Order: sequence, then C-alpha cells, then structure tokens
Amino acid sequence: MKHSALLAVGLLAILLITGVGCARAARDTSGFALREQTVVNAPFEDTWHAVKHVLREQGYDIYTRDKRGAFVAYTPMQRALWLQPRRTKFTIEMARKAPEETAVSVESVRQVYGVTLLTHPNWHDREQRDPEASLAILDSIRIALDEDVVSAEPFLDDDADTPTPVDEAPAVEEVPTVEATPLPPEEMPAIQDAETVD
Repeated sequence: MKHSALLAVGLLAILLITGVGCARAARDTSGFALREQTVVNAPFEDTWHAVKHVLREQGYDIYTRDKRGAFVAYTPMQRALWLQPRRTKFTIEMARKAPEETAVSVESVRQVYGVTLLTHPNWHDREQRDPEASLAILDSIRIALDEDVVSAEPFLDDDADTPTPVDEAPAVEEVPTVEATPLPPEEMPAIQDAETVD
C-alpha cells in the first residue's frame, strides 16, 4: 500500500514536470482583428496626407508610413493594474478607386506584452471587440478631407522642391572651360659612351 502510494505520487510528479516543459503550437490569431472600411471622395494623395494628419493629431505612434498606401500605428502603451503592458495596433490601408475616390480600411487588434515558453518577450495579438477607435479614425479622416486641413506638402518626397513646369526648360549650367597649354616635348636623353677605367 505504501509502495503503491509512493509510485502514484512519483508518476504524478513525472507527468507534471514533463507537461510543464512541453511546447505548444502558436496561437491562431487570424480572426482577432476588426476591419472597418469606407470610400472617401478625395484623391489618393490628399487621403494619404489626411490619414497622416489624423494619426499625428490623435496621438498615435506611427510605426510605418508607406507612400503606396499603408500606415501602421499604435496607441501609447498602457498597463492594466500596473502589471501587463497593453496597446492597440492599427493598420490603415488605402487604394485608388477612381481619380477622385479612395478606399480606406482600418484594421485594429489589441496587443499584450508577454513571454511564451519558446519565444522572446514580444507583443502578442488578442481579440479586438470594440470597433469604436477604428470608426473614430475613419470619421476624423472624412472631417479632415471635408475641412481641407491637410497641409499641401509634396507627396512623392517630403523634402522635395516644387517640381519644374514642363513648358519651362531648366537652366543649363555652363561648364567652366580650362585653358589647356601643351606640355613641352620631351627631350631624349643623350646616350654617351662610358669611359672604361683601367
């Protein structure tokens, strides 16, 4: 009886030890994000600038700004009960529908900071249930486009000069000429017979 109890406790301890160290498959996070979308009556470039303006104005941390039509932004990190850091990730994508129409979609997902057994500390996706923040971004983009608060900076390059009109040819700089004077001809050294010393 005593031996069987010790054997049962030993087997239970072995199962617990081996079960704690087992790796598990990565969590499937494919359905965690919420996606809201709309079509605005504005050119693609103006919409891109409006999205950038809205994200900066609302205090989001812009992580990626892709001029092809994508932004990745995060809310500032917050802690729940001073323990686990949390934030929300927004992926804003834009696509041209017509010269004066742009489709805008906002995808949001909650994230928590943590460590699993086989990973380094990192942000992990959690299910998003409230679409309110995504809808607020879309409404702010519409308002920014309606009120025309978007700054008129160049789209292709933030630091680029204004483009030159096609009708006006750019001034060609004259290349300075260098006066060339010919070198004096090389003289052949005179070869003399060497004297022999006795």
